[in-house]
Amino acid sequence: MLQAVRDRLTPVVDVLLPRVAAEAEELLAVGDWRPESPGDYCPRCGESKRDAGVSERGCPLCVRERWPWRELVRLGAYVEPLNEWIHAMKFGGQWAWGRWFGQRLAEVETLKQLDASRLLVCSTPMHWRRRWGRGFNQAQVIAASLAKNLGGVRHVEVLRRVRPTAPQTSVHWRDRPANVRAAFALEAVDLAGLDVLLVDDVKTTGSTLRGCAKLLHDAGAASITAVVVAVADRHKI
Repeated sequence: MLQAVRDRLTPVVDVLLPRVAAEAEELLAVGDWRPESPGDYCPRCGESKRDAGVSERGCPLCVRERWPWRELVRLGAYVEPLNEWIHAMKFGGQWAWGRWFGQRLAEVETLKQLDASRLLVCSTPMHWRRRWGRGFNQAQVIAASLAKNLGGVRHVEVLRRVRPTAPQTSVHWRDRPANVRAAFALEAVDLAGLDVLLVDDVKTTGSTLRGCAKLLHDAGAASITAVVVAVADRHKI
């Protein structure tokens, strides 16, 4: 009898709630995959290293650009299998990936070495309409997990998306800066003296991260580190 009730309820639960119960099964897909080391990509734009000339100032693709963050940290490039796991998180309701991504990011040595007393973790915001449809902001899930696994550092969502925008992936890369222009706002906060970790799931052109980072700078943040799960290399955008 009890099993029959469970069988009838399972489809309903799968629709209404993320598949948290399937967490262990889903994460078996990880296998022997390991995050990249910071030396595998440019520390400024996050592009994969393909040639010489990469330094703390950037790589040949970005050295002449001004970035509103001090450093970018990623787990890997936006290729298989990482892109598939991100897709499962965003569109399959598999929140477990967000928590797992946050755990892996917290193990990155450059983040572990930061002064926890000066840290604030926040994420790129999602417009309420899209969040209503998806049920959660994946960047916020990752940020909460990152903050927890860095030893319980402050996690405060200080950014808001004040107007709906088309998904960046649906917009030509040249039009992406305009797509998110004036789309963000900052709560009335003073970030003076704080090192902010700005979290997102994927960096493509960086337009979303740029817009948010500039607002954090305006609020007095001492430094900003962009923290993402994956970077879509420019030659593949």
